[in-house]
Amino acid sequence: MLASVAAAQEAPQTDAASLEELKAQIKVMQERLQSLETKSAAKPAAAPAPATQIKWEGSPRFTDASGATFKLRGRVLIDGVNVNVDRDTGASYKSRQYRARQVFLGAEGQFGAFAYRIEGGAANGGAWGWDDAVIEYKTKSGVLLTVGNQKVGGLENLTSIKTITFMERGPFGDLTDNGFVLAAQATKVGKNWSLRGALQGDSINKADVSSGGYVANNAKERSGFMVRGTYAPIMTADDAVHLGVSARYRDTGGETGFTYSAAANTAYKPQTSAGGVLLSTGAVGKSDTTIAAEAAWKHKTVSVQGELAQIKVNRVATTQSAANGGKDFNIVTGYALASWFPTGETRPYSAAGQFGKVKILHPVDKGGMGAFELAGRYDYADLTKMSPNAVTALASQPGLATAGTYKGLTAGVNWYPQSNVRFMANVTKAKVNNRRIGTIENDADVTVFQARMQIEF
Repeated sequence: MLASVAAAQEAPQTDAASLEELKAQIKVMQERLQSLETKSAAKPAAAPAPATQIKWEGSPRFTDASGATFKLRGRVLIDGVNVNVDRDTGASYKSRQYRARQVFLGAEGQFGAFAYRIEGGAANGGAWGWDDAVIEYKTKSGVLLTVGNQKVGGLENLTSIKTITFMERGPFGDLTDNGFVLAAQATKVGKNWSLRGALQGDSINKADVSSGGYVANNAKERSGFMVRGTYAPIMTADDAVHLGVSARYRDTGGETGFTYSAAANTAYKPQTSAGGVLLSTGAVGKSDTTIAAEAAWKHKTVSVQGELAQIKVNRVATTQSAANGGKDFNIVTGYALASWFPTGETRPYSAAGQFGKVKILHPVDKGGMGAFELAGRYDYADLTKMSPNAVTALASQPGLATAGTYKGLTAGVNWYPQSNVRFMANVTKAKVNNRRIGTIENDADVTVFQARMQIEF
């Protein structure tokens, strides 16, 4: 009993001591908290992380905090084409077509020193295919290394179809055949010069080769190389003089021989009732070497340019093809064009040896009338150096009947209501002279009317 009383008397003293100890701990915690708040207030507020930037360039270009970019790109080209072929012998031919020249969609972007560009779609009513499909790397010395489906040479060829003066590149573009192929390319651009070289294969859209053309067990794809150099002794915003040369060698490998054919300023190839063209050698080339020269001059609203090429064709052997084999021969082709903007615009020229997108001075969406461009072009091609062989009859060598000459004039007018939209109209009058094979004479007068509505972003 006495023990219980003593314990009860000690309890209030113990509780009081614990309470005092708790108060002391709370006071220490308050002092520490106040100290932390003071230190935090003294520090500047952390800057918020930079947000992704968006810049409108026909479509939005996204740029994140690291500098990486992404942009959608694409184009729609809708054409109307009317072809009239008046033949010296045989039935004349007429054709009209409303068509999607190109409906393309793609993207481009950059990650540090690496960049990519990919764009493809349906062209000329065909299946989906790729044009650009490249990966790029720029070295510290300024050399651009590019691997993928790409172009290498030619002034008009390297100028995008979105910005070339006429709707098509004409017979020169068809015969030199400098389109998109898989290649590994190195490019260096100086203050007023450029140099590029590439190892080339075939198009990325071509299926894998399982057998050869003329040699069934030789399934090698075509290969080659190309170099191009340009120099601009005059290069200002208003004036430019462009000079350039290029050389290309390519070999068919195990494929069927190269065919050299052209149409009258249209990608709508049918110009005969059988769906063919009037100027073609057939599949005669085992390999070829093309040497080309290019020149251009512009002064404010006026520009002139031209290219000339010689294609040395190393022909397939008659043992491989009695119909297409024979002696080696040369093809010569070229063009000259002139352009004038009565509304005051100028064709922008870059040190890379290319013409770029025209800047519209008074676009329709800002109250102006847009830009108008008037242009003319002369085209020439000579395939007549291809000679017959003695292995088979002339009638059994089909390319001989269409390996002639081409001379054509094209007039064009372009209206640019704003930078990303263009309306085009072209009229071409051409004369094809072919050799007579027996009673067959494939000479023809060709008239082509074309119109296009184009939008790109």
